[in-house]
Amino acid sequence: MTAYAVSPPVESRVVPVTVAAGLLCAAAAGWVVLAGRMAGMDVGPGGDPGALGWFAITWVVMTAAMMLPGSAPAVARAVRGRRGQPAVTTATALGFVAAYAAVWLLAGLAGYAVVEAVRGLDVSALGWTSAGRYVAGGAVVAAGLYQLTPVKRRWLARCTDPGRHLPRPGICAALRAGAGHGICCVACCWTLMVALYALGWMSITWMVLLTVLIAGERLLTRRPFAVVAVAAVLVVLGVWVAVAPASVPGLTIPSHLAPAAGHLHGPMQSM
Repeated sequence: MTAYAVSPPVESRVVPVTVAAGLLCAAAAGWVVLAGRMAGMDVGPGGDPGALGWFAITWVVMTAAMMLPGSAPAVARAVRGRRGQPAVTTATALGFVAAYAAVWLLAGLAGYAVVEAVRGLDVSALGWTSAGRYVAGGAVVAAGLYQLTPVKRRWLARCTDPGRHLPRPGICAALRAGAGHGICCVACCWTLMVALYALGWMSITWMVLLTVLIAGERLLTRRPFAVVAVAAVLVVLGVWVAVAPASVPGLTIPSHLAPAAGHLHGPMQSM
């Protein structure tokens, strides 16, 4: 009598190349969606963030498009795992991404609440023809100075440490790792997102620039130099916005805002 071995069910495995390709494809898809959703809607610094639902969806897509290119290599290296560890499955990889996106969504909603609260104050001094351009420029300069702090260096090191990404298989572990990586990413980049809003958060031009800066400080081998270079770009840009905003390429001047119009109006208000 011949005995036949019964093979155990084969789990769906995830390999580093698949993960990197999937994350980059998701980022590319995000850019396509953003180009469609934000066509003709760049109202410049201090624009109306729109209805909550519209903002939430757009924010998740935007953070995926901007953050995934810089995170893809580290996550892919983590998926390779260590010897003796079970391979990461597709389910755990998806759990990681979902938790990561959820953290960024919470951060975006917190920012939305702050923006709407400030807009509700109807502060005329924040109009672009008053102090608005200095506030916008100052926010960009502050983002550059944050680059040089020990806090930024610590969070960036955690963000780029493969050991913190998918440390072991399992949905719960993947959710914890994804949330942890999301927190690192938010702590590392929150000033850059503030700078984006100061420049015009619906501007594809500024999204692309900040995406390049984010990816550069994570992917370049000479990371300390990259961090300082990003800081220099932001400080120069912030001063430029404050001193001579009309000469900044790609900056949409909100000329429709009157000095007394602290409550901003944009094309999304009716959405």
